[in-house]
Amino acid sequence: MPGNDVFISYSRKDQPFVRTLDAAFRKLNQNPWVDWDDIQKGEEWWAAIQKGIEGASLFVFVISPDSIASAVCQDEINYAAQHNKRFLPIVRREGFDHKRVHPRISSHNWLFFRETDDFDTAFQELQKAISTDLDYVRDHTRLLVRAIEWQSKGHNPSYLLRGVDLKEAEEWLTNGANREPQPTDLQTQYVNASAKAEVLKLKAQQKARWTVVLTTVLANLALSIGAGIWFYQSSMNAAVQKVETDMVKALRMGTVGTNGDDFAALANRPTSDGNPPINNPLYLDHQKWLAAVRTVFPDTFVRTYVDGGPGKVRWVGDLSRDMVEGRVKTRFLEPFNAENSERDAFSGKETILMIPYKDELGNWISASGPIRNANGQIVGGMRVDYKESYLIQMRDQVRNTLFIAYLIILIWLLLLSLIILRSLRPIDETH
Repeated sequence: MPGNDVFISYSRKDQPFVRTLDAAFRKLNQNPWVDWDDIQKGEEWWAAIQKGIEGASLFVFVISPDSIASAVCQDEINYAAQHNKRFLPIVRREGFDHKRVHPRISSHNWLFFRETDDFDTAFQELQKAISTDLDYVRDHTRLLVRAIEWQSKGHNPSYLLRGVDLKEAEEWLTNGANREPQPTDLQTQYVNASAKAEVLKLKAQQKARWTVVLTTVLANLALSIGAGIWFYQSSMNAAVQKVETDMVKALRMGTVGTNGDDFAALANRPTSDGNPPINNPLYLDHQKWLAAVRTVFPDTFVRTYVDGGPGKVRWVGDLSRDMVEGRVKTRFLEPFNAENSERDAFSGKETILMIPYKDELGNWISASGPIRNANGQIVGGMRVDYKESYLIQMRDQVRNTLFIAYLIILIWLLLLSLIILRSLRPIDETH
């Protein structure tokens, strides 16, 4: 086993045993990585530990009460787990709290090297575990070391894999999906980045630089325009969808929270002059509930109504009676020429009108739905309105924001294209 295929993590109190274990490895011409220096943790020391873990294919953890309690050992375990190292836990001393054992240690089978166990037998078992799928594990380590180096160099492409190395790494990555230890995210990124660079290199060799540049510029412009149109439509649809969603939420909040029995009792008490019955606690509670809905959805106008005969409804609750908003105020149980959407509520339907319409109260988009009593019977309806101007305002905000963004992107693309085209020269075919 060349190099430091094994990293041994242990507590200082177990050092005599670890020296025995180290000697056994060396008799087999194996050279484990062991930190013999009992020094304070520092940046250079920890960097050496990290490199030792990165370069080792197997992480042997000596379990004892002291190693389980050691913060340094926990850091080493975490770092090895971060890089998907193969763990081989061995028990030297018992008497530790199993609940404190790191999950990556507890999830593996343990080998026992207690004083009561036969060392040679246990060491043979350890060697058998180490040798299992060792070539795959060594490839894991080799790729990890190279990937870390590539990452530490700022993803410098000169550190990427090429040729046979890349092909073998891709095969290893594919085979590693169902094997342990599994490839790390960094290894996957490294192999994928190498493959991507290789593809780009082949493409660059197949096409002339001018053709590549011109195609790229034109493609970027086309994609930008297409993406801009798509994003504009999506953003506008999202703005309308938000208004619609809020309107439906307000409607459902209002209808669910309305006591249908009290509402029916209120609607059966008309006043002689059409003024709201402000001394009626049912009316006051109803208006308070509509105000609560408006508090949650402040841009909505909420009204309730009952059947007013063919083609009509009669308004029961209406916040505009108590608010000055420049909106026409309805009178209590005043008849009103109903839209089909309002009449639909009496058949149990929820109706949403997102195409603005005009009635005697103004220009609106609205949602209507039924109010039911405790027995589930429909006793009235609720209408939630947004002014058409609110929808227009939402669209204008999206349009203005996107226009500025698209203008900046277009200017940047044009300038970038100009810089690229002017900086390149035709390939000298004689060299």
